[in-house]
Amino acid sequence: MTEPIHSHTARSLKQQLLVWVLIPLFVLLIVSAIFSYYRALHYANLAYDRSLFRAALALADQVEVHESQILINLPQVAKDLLNYDKDDVIYYRVSAPNGTLVLGEDALPLPKILPPASAHAYYDDQFNGQSVRVVAFALPIVDAQIQGNIMVQVAETRTKREIMVTEIVEEMIIPQLLILLLAAGLIFIGIKRGLLPLQRIQAAINQRSHTDLSELNTADAPTEIQPLLQAMNNLILRVRAVVELQQQFIADASHQLRTPIAGLQTQAELALREKTSGKVHETLTMILSSSARLSHLLHRMLSMASVDSASGREPKMRVVHLATLATEVTSQFVNTARHQGLDLGLDIQLAHTTLWGDDLMLREMLSNLIDNAICYTPAPGVITVVIQGDAHSIQLSVMDDGIGIPEHERERVFERFHRLHDNQGQGCGLGLAIVNEIVQAHHATIEIKDGLTRTQPSQTGTCVTVTFLAYEE
Repeated sequence: MTEPIHSHTARSLKQQLLVWVLIPLFVLLIVSAIFSYYRALHYANLAYDRSLFRAALALADQVEVHESQILINLPQVAKDLLNYDKDDVIYYRVSAPNGTLVLGEDALPLPKILPPASAHAYYDDQFNGQSVRVVAFALPIVDAQIQGNIMVQVAETRTKREIMVTEIVEEMIIPQLLILLLAAGLIFIGIKRGLLPLQRIQAAINQRSHTDLSELNTADAPTEIQPLLQAMNNLILRVRAVVELQQQFIADASHQLRTPIAGLQTQAELALREKTSGKVHETLTMILSSSARLSHLLHRMLSMASVDSASGREPKMRVVHLATLATEVTSQFVNTARHQGLDLGLDIQLAHTTLWGDDLMLREMLSNLIDNAICYTPAPGVITVVIQGDAHSIQLSVMDDGIGIPEHERERVFERFHRLHDNQGQGCGLGLAIVNEIVQAHHATIEIKDGLTRTQPSQTGTCVTVTFLAYEE
């Protein structure tokens, strides 16, 4: 059983490919930014930690032990130099081996693990609500009465380190971002070019007539969509087989019915020649009229089956002289039109009437247009076949002063078996449908307008114009 097709918002394959290619690139950019940040932080600490350690050594040089007392001879100039920094705030602390403050900030935190004698350690901490970078230097005491290390600490805020890290990261990330944007543009162009075969297939399908059941060309299609196209071709073959069976059935049925219908008409005509009562004569007349309409319908159904069969293949195109064709076809209807009290004429206003088309299909098209005009033009009436145009196009028009077609019905009359509600003619609703199929097969256009005027205001007439491209030798 076929699964129901649920409606979902259509998603662009181009957008999906672009997104799935760019997402890993953006992830790599983020990973690169994180890695760059920590590498930049490492090198910033490496550079400024050395400066911080030199400040601690300079402070340690001012420490003396005299008579078991720790003395620091730090002139004001040295204090100013130690405290000066245009970006950061400098803090320092000197403490005795027992941890008592000798000089500086008493609240400056000590390292969790004190460094051994003559060694130093770097660590990050918080002081006065700010993040600081601290170096702790263990200065050994050379004195018999005091044992241990004097702890010399110098701390600074992290402003210039953060500035350095930001500059390094920007120098590394901005080029990568530009490269990513350039790569995105190139990827977009590549995806667009890669999808061109799909667009060509889409254009080829859109340009097809609804009756064209020929297989899709898979020669130039990418390997990835070959199975899809093959599945579509298999479906087209199955549909074509069903359509051909239907067309063959219509053709066979029409052929089989033509003989008995013709026999019925002959018998009715013979019976009408005999002397009969008025009621019987009226019945025979109705039988003859109905059989004539049925014969006309069968002829149109055969024509439609023939056109449908031809529309599934390429028409047998060749050079056609439309003036010659129109003269021959129009002459075939002169007696019929005269018998119904109609004036059928041909007006050729163009010298060059050569076009590229299927001769048999064009004859069928013009025959249907003239036959329609005869059916829907009451006597006395006028029907004119006109050929006009210019160097680039040829217009074939069949105009009459009959009952006309209302504007709101002029699109629907091309549908099969569609007839006007107030139809007064003997048509079956297939004539203009056949004409439209042939027009589409020739890549021409068709238009319906008002035709010749009559004294009766209710009869606007009809003018059906088919425009072809002129054949340029």
